[in-house]
Amino acid sequence: MESEILKFFALTLIFGTGFAIPVSIAWFEHRTRTRALDVLRVYAERGEDPPPSVTQPLTAVSGWGRKREGIGAHVSARANYLAHAAANTIFTIGLTGLAWWRFSASGEAGALVISAFLGALFFAAALAAQLVYAYHAPAR
Repeated sequence: MESEILKFFALTLIFGTGFAIPVSIAWFEHRTRTRALDVLRVYAERGEDPPPSVTQPLTAVSGWGRKREGIGAHVSARANYLAHAAANTIFTIGLTGLAWWRFSASGEAGALVISAFLGALFFAAALAAQLVYAYHAPAR
């Protein structure tokens, strides 16, 4: 019983880390853009246009106006979202199959079955989000 609990906590730590990394990246990007808006808000409250010496670094730091370069620069946003949706579909099917296989073999929902099921739910939710983004993305 203790080994199943340890496995469950280990898998929870792994999936939690996999969840925390993209969330923290999104948070840091949001914070950077919010700070850039705060600088521009100061100029707007004064009724002045910010000088180019202010707007150029803010544009570079915030990511506004950044052109895509390198591999995948020619790929549209819709294709990018659909590529992520395809990967999430594979993970969802794989984890669901793993949970089904382990449950049918043992007849009880152990730590592996529960972890695989939660992982499948996570990737299914990400799949739904990517499909919504792909639907609303410009077709370029």
